[in-house]
Amino acid sequence: MSDNVVRKEGIGSYFHFEKHERFKNVTVPLDLDYNLFYTGREALLYILNEINNTNTLSKIWFPNYYCQHTLGWIKKFYPHIHIYNINPFEFTSDAIDVKKFATKNDVVLINNYWGLSSMTSNADANGPIIIEDHSHGWLSDACLHSTADYCFVSLRKSLPIPLGGMYWKPRAIGFRNTLNFKTDTHFYKIWDTMLDAMSLKSDFIAGDTSVTSADYLPLFYEVEEALNIHTDFVHLKDEHRHFIESYLRFDTRKIKETHLNYLYNKLRDTAYFKIVKRPGFTAFGLHLLFKNAMDFNALRQFLVANHVYPSSLWPDNHLDLEWRYFLNIHIDYRYTLTDMDYIIYLIETWLKHEMI
Repeated sequence: MSDNVVRKEGIGSYFHFEKHERFKNVTVPLDLDYNLFYTGREALLYILNEINNTNTLSKIWFPNYYCQHTLGWIKKFYPHIHIYNINPFEFTSDAIDVKKFATKNDVVLINNYWGLSSMTSNADANGPIIIEDHSHGWLSDACLHSTADYCFVSLRKSLPIPLGGMYWKPRAIGFRNTLNFKTDTHFYKIWDTMLDAMSLKSDFIAGDTSVTSADYLPLFYEVEEALNIHTDFVHLKDEHRHFIESYLRFDTRKIKETHLNYLYNKLRDTAYFKIVKRPGFTAFGLHLLFKNAMDFNALRQFLVANHVYPSSLWPDNHLDLEWRYFLNIHIDYRYTLTDMDYIIYLIETWLKHEMI
């Protein structure tokens, strides 16, 4: 069966390099007064530092379901993070009652779960300060029309760029970076390594027989390790800024919506998994939620064996929920409806085997 894979590079994993001209006819207006960074976590740290430098900061609140890598990195600077509870898979009533746990001088991070969150809360002019993370909800309505105090996003989760993060203040008119940024040749090599990996993957896809996944995958992993270690604010080189901005208005949401509608018409909830979706919202990917860890691992391993590489968001989080094992299958602009058919075929094949 694995010989029938649609793409030799498989479905999922890291983006490969593509010239921005490919996306010039698929753009979206972007009316955000933003600042760019190399990473989303760097943008988040900048926000926290700005708040800490201009306000009496009491407590910082994160949801109990969040990226363990980003949270671990932030704790290097703000070790005393407080946690509030949320169900990241239920959206029928997802307003956050921040006044139940936070006070005026607190900061509350609200995460846009999979582009499906309303991002509403009962915060007002008396606080607390609200920071929104739209990394998995880039270009969602909640992202583009936010009224939070601060927003940020890791752009490389949605765009084919080596690195990139963004921060903006939805209710502010014009602002500047107020912290010192360093020129760091070592960090610039991280960008170069990531771009090299993306370019090698492009060469492999294009048919260069001298390149294999063993050439580019270690470079991707090397970048992730380096980002976890690096802690300085780094001045964004002009050439890197222009690179990011050349992709910034690419409408990544439209093709996802097409693919998801196709998948939703073919797939249904089963005894093994539920499809996490919300009418009127475009999800980050095809999201399957399991209550049994064995079923979750069995399907994940089956997909990987057949060259579909899903992501587990986020395995280090532990929720006291019956349905809590979350699998994301990539369905972005890299793929076609033929690829969606392959995903459907694999899931249905796995289900048939489980039902025997």
